[in-house]
Amino acid sequence: MNNDPDHETSSKLDDLERRLNAIEQKKRRKETDHPESEAGAGKGYQALGELLGGIFIGLGAGWLSDEYLHTRPFGIIVGAIVGLVAGVYAVARSGRR
Repeated sequence: MNNDPDHETSSKLDDLERRLNAIEQKKRRKETDHPESEAGAGKGYQALGELLGGIFIGLGAGWLSDEYLHTRPFGIIVGAIVGLVAGVYAVARSGRR
């Protein structure tokens, strides 16, 4: 056995370096494992935005027609339905791409 303090320190440092490299490799693998899930989340948020956007635009247009044409509550009802249909169509169209 070698009781040289420099040799003991060197072996401990080598062991520490090996363990740090293993941890860094695991971390790199975990970071690169999920790019497709992030893209899927982006598409989901896009679909949600298109659907809600269609509904809110339809509701706004229905509210405006109710205010100016005095057709309350039919403008909002028709606007919500048309907005929902437009939102679903937009989601379906972007889903085909």
